[in-house]
Amino acid sequence: MNRKWFSILALIAAATFFINLSSCGFNQHLVSIQVVPPGVTFNSVGASIVFKAMGTYEHPPQTKDITDIVTWSVDSQNLVTITDTSLVTAVSICGSGNLYASYFDSPNQVTGSAFITGGGAGTAACNQAVLTVSLTNAGGSIVDSTGVIKCPGTCSADYALGSTIVLTATVGSGQTSVAWTNCNQFTATTCTVTLNANTTVTATFQ
Repeated sequence: MNRKWFSILALIAAATFFINLSSCGFNQHLVSIQVVPPGVTFNSVGASIVFKAMGTYEHPPQTKDITDIVTWSVDSQNLVTITDTSLVTAVSICGSGNLYASYFDSPNQVTGSAFITGGGAGTAACNQAVLTVSLTNAGGSIVDSTGVIKCPGTCSADYALGSTIVLTATVGSGQTSVAWTNCNQFTATTCTVTLNANTTVTATFQ
């Protein structure tokens, strides 16, 4: 190969190298997400905080605020609510969970998290759940397996968290059946509820 062709090939190789090198700056990849603050305790219902998502990139290395482009989610819906703008508001002070900030940077899904907890976790109030019975087209009655709820009359009571309660309906004059909502299991006249949270059961007499 003569010198002329060797020089041309060398120039092409060098140009390709520098083009690829310069293109790295336009191929920035997200490698991790840090949620700020990394944790929070809510001591009252209605308390709120805005979280931030800080993304760490490579090619070139950079850390920047990506709060507005991540997808926010929580795994404890009974503890907090969250908006698309990362405003987290407590709806309970009982329990704990995780807040997630996720972003898909092909080919990888990148996720960061923060721990959230209620300041009342472990207290007596947080170890109880309220069962409420609501009657529609009332004419019959409902009693529970503990003898506390006798509705109409007493239609709500506190139970230990995790309790399983059976509600039994007696239809009124001219009624033939009852329809249940919010039961874990039910038959024509009974509704079984496991109280993992405050629960309202509706009985519609027909």
